[in-house]
Amino acid sequence: MVIGILLALIAGATSWHYRGKFSFSPSTRESSQIVQPSIKPDTIAVLPLHNTTSDNILEYLRFGLADEIASILTYSRGLDVRPTWSTQKYVNVDVDPQQAGQELHVADVVTGHFMREGGRIIVVLEAIDVSSNSVIWQSAPITAIKQDLISLRDALSKQVRAGLLPALRVGNEFLETSTRPNNQEAYDLYLRSASVPHDEKPNKEAIAMLERAIGMDPTYAPPWLALGLRYYYESLYSSGGEEAFQKSNASYERALALDPNLFWAAGSLITNRVERGELLQAYEQGRAFVKQRPQSAQAHYVLAYVLRYAGMLNEAGNECDEALKLDPGNFTLRSCARAFLYNGDTRRAREFVSLDTGSEWARSETVGILLRERKLAEARDAVNRMPTNKQYHRDLMEAVVGLRSPAELDRIAQEKMETQPEYEDPERFYAQGAALAFAGKKDAALRMLRLAIEHNYCAYADLENDPLLSKLRATAEFAELLKAARSCQQPLLAATSAGR
Repeated sequence: MVIGILLALIAGATSWHYRGKFSFSPSTRESSQIVQPSIKPDTIAVLPLHNTTSDNILEYLRFGLADEIASILTYSRGLDVRPTWSTQKYVNVDVDPQQAGQELHVADVVTGHFMREGGRIIVVLEAIDVSSNSVIWQSAPITAIKQDLISLRDALSKQVRAGLLPALRVGNEFLETSTRPNNQEAYDLYLRSASVPHDEKPNKEAIAMLERAIGMDPTYAPPWLALGLRYYYESLYSSGGEEAFQKSNASYERALALDPNLFWAAGSLITNRVERGELLQAYEQGRAFVKQRPQSAQAHYVLAYVLRYAGMLNEAGNECDEALKLDPGNFTLRSCARAFLYNGDTRRAREFVSLDTGSEWARSETVGILLRERKLAEARDAVNRMPTNKQYHRDLMEAVVGLRSPAELDRIAQEKMETQPEYEDPERFYAQGAALAFAGKKDAALRMLRLAIEHNYCAYADLENDPLLSKLRATAEFAELLKAARSCQQPLLAATSAGR
């Protein structure tokens, strides 16, 4: 299946998720210890396969088949499987599987190759133990005629279940998928979409491919999951807006209706709902997700995501700690940094940002950490390294740290007062409000914080503990903000107290 949300989302949480010197309130978790990165057993990644015949017509199978193998592995309760968007960079023929496994923080990697021989495709897979750099399993040659990729998929599934899973010693609890492809052309389009980049123009092309595939085979669940992710990117990075976002939700819902065990669809739908303020439903689903997959770091991350938006930062931090304990070094947990940052704990925030050191996201998040540590000179340097993508609001941050004139800061603050912003992830509203509060722009800060709360980013613990809001806490309006935040989180508090 084509994946990327927990990502992107879940990592994404992708954009803004994509989620020091100060004395902490009694609610802050002072006793947290940094978890040292190590490799969790039962973690695995599937690298792009090698096309040994250099047949460009079949090049898309390098990613499509790897994605299918990863999809099959997710049905084993005992495995944490890296999403294939995180492995696609390991596409070179001379890639070192051990090094790739170390960088991905997994215990095992699956690699392999395929070739075309006459009218048939032959695939051979092997699994490598990263610590010892030894082959622990190799498949028999898997063959199918080129025109019957569905049979190839079925043969891959049999070999993985009968050979690879026992070699990994992860137990035999395997969830059954309730769908399978029924149309060769549709399945081929679906596999092709896995190799299409997520940039704006190619993403639109992938959407068209998947829409065609679903039109020919509407009962196969993975293309619906893939389409949900593509619609999400269309809403976030292109012109799709709210319509594309709702299409993303509908696609995930359809995928789960067809296959309730579709792991990544469940997590993606939960995080989508969080971003549109459906906190109670997201919380109930997040709890169920953790109950179903208690050993999954991603499941705990998803629940932490819900709790963070609910303004329950201590509880979110607990789930983030559990996720990091289960899977140290997993960079998709990076946005947990905000559960600690907005609670005043920059040390722990740095720990999670360091999971994705060097990325655009990490460069942007570092500015917020430095501001909360009152390291203004370092924050100015960090702003100069921020990406220019509008989702990061670099213009605002330049004004806040003094890289733009006071008049320019006034103009930006006034725009925040007068302009109805396009709907976006409400955590972004909070982040802008906190930065404006630090800069002393009270009215603009209050407006952005109210917008965040109105869109169900409840922010209660954030308001109490975020160092950037210190100037606001003395204002008459601040008590009203706290009241609104408490009201925002009340339905979820009632659910938690009832044990739901």
